[in-house]
Amino acid sequence: MPYLRNAGLIVALMVLPLPAFAHHGSSGQFDTSTTVELSGTITRIRLVNPHAYVYFDSTDENGEVVNLRCELQSGSLLKRNGWTTDMFEIGSEISITGAPDRTDPTTCYMSQITFENGVVASRHSTFDDSGTIEPEQRQTERDDGTPNIDGNWAMVREEGAPPGSGGRSEVLLTEAGTAAVEGATADDNPRYQCEATNIVMDWWFDQMVNTIEQGDDQITMTYGFMDLERTIYLDGTEMPADYAPSRAGFATGEWDDDTLVVTTTDFDEGWINAPMGGPEGAGVRPPRGDEDAGDRPARPEGARGGPPSPAKNSPELVVTERFTLNDDGTVLTREYTFEDPAYLQAPISGSDKVTLTSDAYEPYDCDDLTEERSE
Repeated sequence: MPYLRNAGLIVALMVLPLPAFAHHGSSGQFDTSTTVELSGTITRIRLVNPHAYVYFDSTDENGEVVNLRCELQSGSLLKRNGWTTDMFEIGSEISITGAPDRTDPTTCYMSQITFENGVVASRHSTFDDSGTIEPEQRQTERDDGTPNIDGNWAMVREEGAPPGSGGRSEVLLTEAGTAAVEGATADDNPRYQCEATNIVMDWWFDQMVNTIEQGDDQITMTYGFMDLERTIYLDGTEMPADYAPSRAGFATGEWDDDTLVVTTTDFDEGWINAPMGGPEGAGVRPPRGDEDAGDRPARPEGARGGPPSPAKNSPELVVTERFTLNDDGTVLTREYTFEDPAYLQAPISGSDKVTLTSDAYEPYDCDDLTEERSE
């Protein structure tokens, strides 16, 4: 993409059709039906979580300097994919294609960036090796005969595939579940308060590196996203009488042959699907039996939907997970089920996979810059 020039650096707005961005940061805040092309001189780069930002100055048609910024992927994921602050040399020029903020004309969502040296990168570009471990380097079984799941794990997003887990069933809310999310907006999304969402989504969210520490009596899972930590008791430990419900819940596990079966209870009231847009986009799915359901048009074949409708969990939520390791010990598959009789008409089931990686775990150190807006 060439630089945009017109007697100096300018901001050129071009209204073009653009596919929806499949990422949490783009929903609600950004107008993904419109494309903007921006260029300017880099003034600052912040590779932070949950979103990194590049800041740059441009000159408008009146000759006035405008301070702009565009949102990138999370800082941890960018660094894992080989992005560095050195790429964003202060004083150098960049061009960006993306989506505009709905309310702040100085902010955008970056889809593609061109650096001064001609390097063009998309939001998901990688600048180094994937960090995967060769099968022959992996001990697949522990001394006690159980599969070896110890190590660092992260979801590997296949090119062209949407982020997230696969094979997830439909979310159908009870009347109480529908009432619990009434009026929900992106402001209620825990990620925008630097808080964890749930033990399923956060395991693969933003492709962060997770750490599993496997022992004989317990397994500790530390999530790269929001630093959520879980302890899975394998020795029959009972939940303390004074246990306080939490986003991680209380987990017990057992080995069923080569499958780790984990049951987690005693969650606080949280989100199964966090809200991504305003009230007009909440899109809560009605309970089964809605007499108008048959009148809704079918989604066109091959079309992708928008963000999922918001859904909360009650303290009655029970999550069951089944972890299995592939033959060479490098892919950990999880099948999971949400059961919540208070808020869900039927269980939600799905699956996901993470891959063993040599990449290091890094604390998330969330620093949400979403509200750093122009006046």
